[in-house]
Amino acid sequence: MSGVIDVAVVGAGPAGIAAALAAGSAGCEVTLIDAGSGPGGQLYPPGMLFPGAGQVRGATPGQLPPSLARIRQAGQGRHLAATWVRRAVRDDGGVVTLWVGGPEGGAETTVEIRAVVLATGAAEVVLPFPGWDLPGVTTAGAAWTLLKSQGVTVGQRVLVGGTGPQLLPVAAALAQAGVRVVAVLEATPAPAAVPQAAGLAAFPGQLPEATGSAAILARHGVPVRTGYAVVACQGTSRVERAVIAALDTDWRSRPGSCWEETVDAVHLSFGAAPALDLPRSLGCAEVRPASRPASAVTCDAGQATSVPGVFAAGEVTGGGGAVLAELEGSLAGISAARYLNRLDPATYAERARGLRAQLDEPRRLAAGLAGAYPLRPGWLGWPDAGTVACRCEETPWSAVAAAVAEGARDLPALTAATRCGTGYCHGRFCGPALQYLVSAATGPPP
Repeated sequence: MSGVIDVAVVGAGPAGIAAALAAGSAGCEVTLIDAGSGPGGQLYPPGMLFPGAGQVRGATPGQLPPSLARIRQAGQGRHLAATWVRRAVRDDGGVVTLWVGGPEGGAETTVEIRAVVLATGAAEVVLPFPGWDLPGVTTAGAAWTLLKSQGVTVGQRVLVGGTGPQLLPVAAALAQAGVRVVAVLEATPAPAAVPQAAGLAAFPGQLPEATGSAAILARHGVPVRTGYAVVACQGTSRVERAVIAALDTDWRSRPGSCWEETVDAVHLSFGAAPALDLPRSLGCAEVRPASRPASAVTCDAGQATSVPGVFAAGEVTGGGGAVLAELEGSLAGISAARYLNRLDPATYAERARGLRAQLDEPRRLAAGLAGAYPLRPGWLGWPDAGTVACRCEETPWSAVAAAVAEGARDLPALTAATRCGTGYCHGRFCGPALQYLVSAATGPPP
């Protein structure tokens, strides 16, 4: 690509779409870059990926809300779909260069921009246990995306487990699609919080039935058990049985409480870890929540990061659902426009004030949910010596535990000793669990 454009937005979920629309409405030349086949991200999957995939009830692909659907109209900037950002560098003059590649862009090329909005989202946290690497054991988000974008279900007799408000809507969608959901297992023993979570779902919360997820599950005879977790999976070529345990308040398995359940799929989620590859490559400062083994990008009141001309919005800043992401994206978009002097100070101040007022309630809600579903240290007792800790390098839990016992006190030291995090996913999958392990051994918060 030639020439320096005004604004690039990386990520086409609610935050990225809102940022692109806001910056574009202020007169900026905008390029929206996303690895997906169309706008929507994980919350609004952009559509079925191959012909003939059957659509199930409730699985409407690409159904953006009206506030975001305008991104499909002509004149709303350039959209590079199925395009990955490989690297990002900011020079001394303030120009950010993105190295991008993918089907639409062909060979790797560069995009030079004056301001960038990072809306790169997050990856689900899954905790390791014996058999978590068996085929049929997936994240809850994978089950959600396959169902919503392609009308596909992984199994027909499944368990949904982990912790957080996202479990109920995923299970409800699967039940409505004809899947036999054996149970929803919420590790956190908080019975009062779980029914309320149906209306507070953070990542798949745009189901029309979200507020009635608990009622949907009740109609389908799906029990919701709090204080329980899948602590092992068994099978030969794929998962065939799940071992379920009752947990104490620290998530330790209660003696004598385990039983096996016949299943052909298990869908798990223990929250989300922000995708920080690009923010870190640009030098953006981070904040480390005490209750989660993952950092987030820190922003000021206008969604500006610590790096001039770089803004962030949505799950990469800590997250809190589609409403929060869209509002943060709009604020980041107008802040990028103000940075480029496309908005005068008075107009920017008025628009920003209105967005910040709307952000108060969803941010309080997000903070409350984050505090209600912390990871508990008892899960460290679930893996056995042979449990795979890093799937890419096939590193066993025994090697990781030995490295920590021998003095590995941070992730770089653990990586040097075990090669964890050096594979294809670069620690996106194993990183949060290993960070928690190191923190538990050394004392400070994750």
